[in-house]
Amino acid sequence: MLSDTQRRLEAWGHWVRAGSGVAMGMKSVNLAVGASVAMPVCTDDDAMSVDRAIARLKHRDPTMGRVVTMAYLGRCSLTRIAREAGLGSRERARYLLGAGEAWIDCALFF
Repeated sequence: MLSDTQRRLEAWGHWVRAGSGVAMGMKSVNLAVGASVAMPVCTDDDAMSVDRAIARLKHRDPTMGRVVTMAYLGRCSLTRIAREAGLGSRERARYLLGAGEAWIDCALFF
């Protein structure tokens, strides 16, 4: 189910930002100690499987991989993704993000 994959991508982003994984070319972000915001839980094995799927996506379609990475690791808005990735519109960014999520979903479950 795609919503499960979106949750796994959110957890993977937190896992990488927390310093547990490889930053995949994005600048690492320091998290505040004792933050009261609930963060998604992600095991190392689960995060590594998402990490491998994203690496495969980036190899297959670098633009789509960058959009997914910017959305889940960089927490960028669709407008910012469209501007920084040179996509022209946030609708194009939304389309590529949805396609990337579907690609990751397939890569994780098949």
